[in-house]
Amino acid sequence: MLEFTPTALPFLASFMLTVGLALVAAGRQTAAARTFSALMVGLSVWTLCYVLELCSPTQEGKSLWVMAKYLGASPTPALWFVFCLQATGRADWLRRPFLRGALTFWPLLTLGVVWTNGAHGLMWTDLRLEPGLPELQTKHGAYFWVYAAGIYLLMLISTGLFAQFYRTAQPLFRRQGLLLTLGGFVPLAGRMSEDLFGLDLLPRVDEVIFFFLFSGVLFALALFRYNGLRLVPVAHHLVIHHIQAGIVVLDPAGRIVDLNPFAQALFGLPAAEVVGARPADVLKGLNLGSAGEVFGDELTLTRGETTLHFSVQRSPIGGGLGRDGGQAVVLFDVTERREAERQLERLARIDALTGVFNRRHFLERAEREVAQSRRECLTLSVLMLDIDRFKGINDTHGHAAGDAVLREVARTCQSRLRPTDLFARYGGEEFVALLPGADVAEATAVAEQLRQAVEALRIEFAGQPIRVTLSIGVAAFSNAVHTTLDSCMQRADGALYTSKADGRNRSTVAA
Repeated sequence: MLEFTPTALPFLASFMLTVGLALVAAGRQTAAARTFSALMVGLSVWTLCYVLELCSPTQEGKSLWVMAKYLGASPTPALWFVFCLQATGRADWLRRPFLRGALTFWPLLTLGVVWTNGAHGLMWTDLRLEPGLPELQTKHGAYFWVYAAGIYLLMLISTGLFAQFYRTAQPLFRRQGLLLTLGGFVPLAGRMSEDLFGLDLLPRVDEVIFFFLFSGVLFALALFRYNGLRLVPVAHHLVIHHIQAGIVVLDPAGRIVDLNPFAQALFGLPAAEVVGARPADVLKGLNLGSAGEVFGDELTLTRGETTLHFSVQRSPIGGGLGRDGGQAVVLFDVTERREAERQLERLARIDALTGVFNRRHFLERAEREVAQSRRECLTLSVLMLDIDRFKGINDTHGHAAGDAVLREVARTCQSRLRPTDLFARYGGEEFVALLPGADVAEATAVAEQLRQAVEALRIEFAGQPIRVTLSIGVAAFSNAVHTTLDSCMQRADGALYTSKADGRNRSTVAA
């Protein structure tokens, strides 16, 4: 039989609030929210059993509910600690077998001690009902102080972890960190005020329930109210803090409201000098516009002699009720990828052995030069160059020597041509040059310079001298409609073979 007492009203209200918080948290899809829901269920059981204790008129009834409330009171401190680890990014601690075992065994042991107390008196040595007091008066046994010490230890560690989280959190997470820290400190402060200083804040009733309730409300606010980027658990700030990408949060007006350390290094300014500014004001080349505008997806920055490339990705932040809440901008360093792409582009146009253009790239560039020459009625000439008796070099000195000859000939010819000239390895030991603006006389003079420079080379390989000469064919491009690059090169190639037939080491102009 139960008898209503007004003393139970605030605890009944507390019970309904913890049940509500448990239901809200149960709908969230994160480990921290699920643990928080279980924590609120434990606190609800604890509170409900305490309400029934207050409403029981007999010592037997109160004793029953005193023991029953440990169905909630035993797991609550362990759940509290698990939530702390998850909310501060230390969930990996739970993989340690000793800690998992201790957090599981301790509540079970406490329940066992409570429900067998009559046989040993380890939890209470005396339970008695005194007139005028709504709850049982107890004398604690030895295990109670072990249980209390365990609670103190978990609360101390939790408060320290929450405080460290607040101290290291980015500005965006400071409110969450503050609420978590306060929520962790309230039960500890309440218990210390009574146990160490004899200050009973709520005489005649169990104030610990209210302390835990107050903490639960603060935790709920931290989890479900101040999660501006919807990063739950809150400890995702650790990822944002250490990720090798710049994260910048902008308000609806396009001003910076938060940024991580990588972004601070990118801007070259501390957060205090960047917050409130627009990105384009502090980082040249980054213009993010308004939330509805499209901007370039890559940013190039120069830091001294280093050029950095970043891909830019933007995600809108909902402000609730369809309002614009700003945007989160992520800058990924793609410098290595861009460098790899440049290397691939270079390999696609450069001959790997000699370092000059390859045949495919030469033909692409040459066609454009021919088209421009035709439009502007400019002169243009082609040289076809071939190393004399190259097969004999390979047969006598080996292919490594042949490769050295190819590199030296390419270097010598390239160094004597103008920056506007195109020079490429056409295939094997054959090279080609395109001379924009050069008539046949100028092209012939260039051909002779190249031939003489190669003839003057003193190449040695493995201590053996290698004599190298060139045969060259020269052809001038005609602006006649039927003339093409291919036909011009064929004429130069014919002149090259004439040079070969006439004794090599000479240049010949196509007829």
